[in-house]
Amino acid sequence: MSLSSRAQWPAGVVGRLAITIAGGLILLPAFIPVAQAQNSRAPSERELTAKIQDAFNALRAGNDGSGRERLKNALREVTQSNYHRLTISAYLNAAGSFERRRDNATASEFFADAAKTRAARDGGNDAVTFWFEYARFLERSNQYDLGIPVATEARKRMRAAYGPNSAQDIAGGDILATLLTNNGAVASGLNLSEEIYLNARKALGDREPLFWRTENNYAEALRMVGHPDVAAGIDEPLLRKRIAHYGYGSIQALVSASNLALSHLAMGNEAETLRALELQKRCATDLADPRSEHVQQANVWISYTKAYFHPDQQMSRPDLEAMAKVKDWNGAPDLLRIKAAQLAADQYEARGETDRALALRIDAYQRSQTTIARQHPITFDALLGVAMTRMKRGDKDTLATFKDVEQQAFRWMLREVGTAGNRYVAETMRKLADDILYEFGRYALVEPAAAIAYADAVSRWKTMEDGERTMLRLTADRLPDDATKTLAQTVLRLSGQQQELLSSGKIDDDARDVLRQLQDARQALAAKMGSKAPIDLKLPSIESKLERSDALVDFFVSGRRNRVNPIAPKPEMRLQAVIRRHDTAPALVDLGPLDSFLAVDATAPDHAKLFRRLHDTLLGPLKPQLADVKRLFLVPDAELYSLPFAMLQDAGGRYLDEIYDTRIMTRADALFFANNDNRLASGDKALLVGGLDYAGAANELPSTKTEVDTVSADLKKRNLVVTILSGSDSGEATIRADAKGASLIHLATHGFYKTASNRTDALWRSGLVASRPNLSRPPQRDDNDGVLYAHELMNWDLSSANLVVLSACQTALGDPSRIGSVRGLPTALAIAGARRSLLTLWEVADEGTANFMARFYQVLADEKLDYASALRKVRIEAIQGKITAAKDPSVWAAFVFFES
Repeated sequence: MSLSSRAQWPAGVVGRLAITIAGGLILLPAFIPVAQAQNSRAPSERELTAKIQDAFNALRAGNDGSGRERLKNALREVTQSNYHRLTISAYLNAAGSFERRRDNATASEFFADAAKTRAARDGGNDAVTFWFEYARFLERSNQYDLGIPVATEARKRMRAAYGPNSAQDIAGGDILATLLTNNGAVASGLNLSEEIYLNARKALGDREPLFWRTENNYAEALRMVGHPDVAAGIDEPLLRKRIAHYGYGSIQALVSASNLALSHLAMGNEAETLRALELQKRCATDLADPRSEHVQQANVWISYTKAYFHPDQQMSRPDLEAMAKVKDWNGAPDLLRIKAAQLAADQYEARGETDRALALRIDAYQRSQTTIARQHPITFDALLGVAMTRMKRGDKDTLATFKDVEQQAFRWMLREVGTAGNRYVAETMRKLADDILYEFGRYALVEPAAAIAYADAVSRWKTMEDGERTMLRLTADRLPDDATKTLAQTVLRLSGQQQELLSSGKIDDDARDVLRQLQDARQALAAKMGSKAPIDLKLPSIESKLERSDALVDFFVSGRRNRVNPIAPKPEMRLQAVIRRHDTAPALVDLGPLDSFLAVDATAPDHAKLFRRLHDTLLGPLKPQLADVKRLFLVPDAELYSLPFAMLQDAGGRYLDEIYDTRIMTRADALFFANNDNRLASGDKALLVGGLDYAGAANELPSTKTEVDTVSADLKKRNLVVTILSGSDSGEATIRADAKGASLIHLATHGFYKTASNRTDALWRSGLVASRPNLSRPPQRDDNDGVLYAHELMNWDLSSANLVVLSACQTALGDPSRIGSVRGLPTALAIAGARRSLLTLWEVADEGTANFMARFYQVLADEKLDYASALRKVRIEAIQGKITAAKDPSVWAAFVFFES
């Protein structure tokens, strides 16, 4: 927190009447007549009030033991009565009294006891006030786990009593959002905070202080998850409004000035940060609260900022010692104590005093756990700092710490991205993963013992799951009935969509609908499977599935994308390779800057020279690990998906397919399914699409009809059941219906991928053209517009498809992605369930492509090879000039075969 996310609540949130008991003043809802005693023998309200006051008098006199016991006895008596208002007020006064004494444990006991009373359950508006105050207390005392159900109850009651989007409903929702965010349920908290903020602006208007509070808390939540740029856009106008309304000498103006400073600090704006901090100091001075440390806190933030922006300039020893002691300021904001400890640790490390540095980083981590949340980006960053200091020291606990922060962050990501989804949290998650894996990777490069754990971490973060979908795929193949298999395939498809949509940061109604569908499908599958689930099934290791002459190279782009410090340049993005062999521990090799492997022109006159150099830099460093390898599995990452690996040449001029049986996979665990359904089978269904009528919207492709007729003849040799779609009746809906259940799908038509020129998602910038397309309007979901966008293709059921061939231009292209494949048609096909896809990287020549494709199907039919082996054979024949018009790499290297 900056100063406090709990700036004073504006009056009027709940209609109130004040009554006094000796313990203090309590504010209650509008007056409700006091109930009469149940019978003449029951204590009267006056008698109960006297007993409560007597207990408070004893406490004030210093008789803590007897006073506390008297108070508990009096509260037990009042609980048995029907005096609900008295019950609520007594408990709130008791809890408030002990909270003021800084005895939160006893205050918590009183609140918990009160929550069990009939008054709290049935007390009408008095009960509403109780639950609201209970939630506020748990928020103030950082008891977030307990606070969430209490705040949920409070908001439910406030909404029921005062109506949706009333001031009371907004106030309750705001507390719940803050508790969720602070407890690490950041996606849910941010979603609710944004909803409350927007509703408050509409219902209350821009001049209402309660709306300002929702602004403040929404901005703070954004800042805490790494989006200070968005927060600053709220902080700055809010500060002006609060100064105009409350004046400089107010806690509200002080909080907003501090928040604006923190936003600029996180963005790296030194001048703006110091300007806001000087304003914070002025507010603190004008506030003139002798009980606070507001001026001292402003001075510490100013000192912190100057040191933070100039880490090359050592702080003086007295200043450094003073900064290190800030962590012990009980009245200081938790975030200041955490940040001050981390900055002091940086300074001690620069002096070589790593013992002091490590102690401060551990303190920052422990404080973040207890005051923010155990699972939260700020806490993970603090633990990463511990790991980095231990790495510098050479501590034996370094590997355990890196594993701890990586696995904690991963579990948090699965929970956050998998249950709620929020565009800001998705972006924060990607930055967090980059930071952790960058530092973990640096350690693994110098400590071979860390390579195994790092390799596993890379696989987890690249697929955004920890074996769940892989186990479900393995399970689906062994399920006994078609209905359960279909349901399992639905879960697989929806979970793939969830990963893709949420990890992209595009959280919209589509994404939330997918989340709902996935939850329902998972519940239905669990109910359906019951005892049908194989109990002997275990997730195998990659190494156990590799033959002795196999190697799997999992490429990974590593780079800490967050600002490491204000004056150092961002670390360059580097390419790493994790090499896995049969029953051997993974090896890690750093291949150098990513830029060295990009922007290679396959059509350049000197392309042979370029791709020989690329072979030397990409695979040359792996030569020791690839000794005796015959079959090579490659798993690209990000921009490497657009690299034509087939064009790599060794010093002797041999292309990659001539050196290895090369296989391209979208994820390492696709290896488990590589030998399943990998060739043509008699009786299988095939769908061929070509010779479409574009009605003048695109150039006609008459040769595609000849292509599918030729393919059909080859498939019929193997007794496949072939359906051909052509002409004007081959629209999107027809293709989709016939694709379901097909084991082989061949689409010969126009394909497209448009580079980003605006904020349009890549899945709406790539696709295929069906008959009679409407290409003149913006992309949208429409099964009858003749344009099959990748975003729509994700919803198709291609779970029966062992191979999808897109005989069209640029179908393998898309935006770089951390998840599974390149964002475009390759992603969409894999999510829809296709096991393999044969796509193109660039525009291809018509004659050579037709001949190449015809030969591919001929080999499949006549020689009964598996799909990957048939493609390799045909590619080598093309290299050797045995296929007319296909010898040039611009033809045979354009085709890329992805296994998912």
